[in-house]
Amino acid sequence: MARILALTSRLPYPPREGHQLRAWHLLKALASRHEVTLLSFLRRDDTLDEAGPLRDVLARLETFPIASEHSRPALAAALLRGTLTRSPFLAAKYDSPALRRRLAELSRDADLVHFDMLPLMAHADCVPAGVPVALNAHNVEHHLLAKRAQIEPGLAARAFLSTQVAPLRAFERAACLRADAILACSDPDAQSLRELAPGCDVEVIANGVDLDNNRPAADAPDPRRLVFVGQMGWFPNRDGVDWFLQSVFPKILAARPDAQFVLVGKADGFQVPEPVATNVRLAGFVDDLRPHVHEAAVYVVPLRAGSGTRLKVLEAMALGKAIVTTTIGSEGIALRHDESALFADDAGSFAAAVVTLMDSPDKVARMAAAARQLAEQRYGWDAIGAQLLDRYGRLLAPSADRAHASSSSGTSIPTPTQPVARQPAA
Repeated sequence: MARILALTSRLPYPPREGHQLRAWHLLKALASRHEVTLLSFLRRDDTLDEAGPLRDVLARLETFPIASEHSRPALAAALLRGTLTRSPFLAAKYDSPALRRRLAELSRDADLVHFDMLPLMAHADCVPAGVPVALNAHNVEHHLLAKRAQIEPGLAARAFLSTQVAPLRAFERAACLRADAILACSDPDAQSLRELAPGCDVEVIANGVDLDNNRPAADAPDPRRLVFVGQMGWFPNRDGVDWFLQSVFPKILAARPDAQFVLVGKADGFQVPEPVATNVRLAGFVDDLRPHVHEAAVYVVPLRAGSGTRLKVLEAMALGKAIVTTTIGSEGIALRHDESALFADDAGSFAAAVVTLMDSPDKVARMAAAARQLAEQRYGWDAIGAQLLDRYGRLLAPSADRAHASSSSGTSIPTPTQPVARQPAA
């Protein structure tokens, strides 16, 4: 049994967002064989009262508030550091002297340090040489930011995001070179990271789904109903739903005026376009999304940005749903067009695919069964956890000639206090 020290950007339990689901299941797999201590940042909406299952599997849990979420001066300081230092804002917002002290203390006795999400790698300099470092890369973050900078409607926000792309790319490259192992969510992400940092050790540990707790419904779905699951605070979700409601849904309503779209997830401040408002329902945050998904005949994934693999899609597959998705919406998942999903990337094709399913209950049933079968074959968390344990077993194996990335490559990761001349965005 090894001593693993893990860091997360928010409390992984209860898992209400995609990255929490991945973090929780990977930590649970590690804790099934090793002693795991977790240092977790605590967001304003995280609550320790609900973290019982997390405490049950961990040897120790310590939490740290995100200062920039609790005070305007701290947020301003993080923005300033993200502008005037080599550290991008995405990393600067997690600057925490208290966490750095605990990481330096605890990592001296750790056999491996697991960094969940890229920004936390700003603290990797606290880990002693010789202790393996693993990065769980939920996305290729600079790609995600570059896409957001392109589609952000606000001029000031778009300008700021554009200035952050180059520093984030440099930070991500340094983090990959610093890590002894990188866990990518998909083959496209793995290839992007290898191109970014040639020679880095990347292995695909796919996202998964709880097959036991997510099963198809016994009753037939409502052929009029469409559903999307995702909180609107995550910009790829918001952009995708905006596009769907403005450009796709009106075309669906022209063919099927009885169509209903249900948005499940936090949607504070989200405005539904007036022309389609009577056919849209905002379910908001729900304790159990399954009944809402079961009721819908078609699960839509109208995403135009993002990386990694969509846990929402894997859940839809496990729940036995007929899926209409953009190419990027299901990137990294082995869905096949017209077999286990329908793919469409423009508004007309997306609307036509949805209407086709609404008009064909038999096709809905066939595609739903194929999606569930694929989830069972490839995406159960138990199999993915076993793959993770095997990868970390190899990383933990004694090796006299293991060269730690920080000492062999000469690459250092920018911390929020290192000044640098600004570079133009890539």
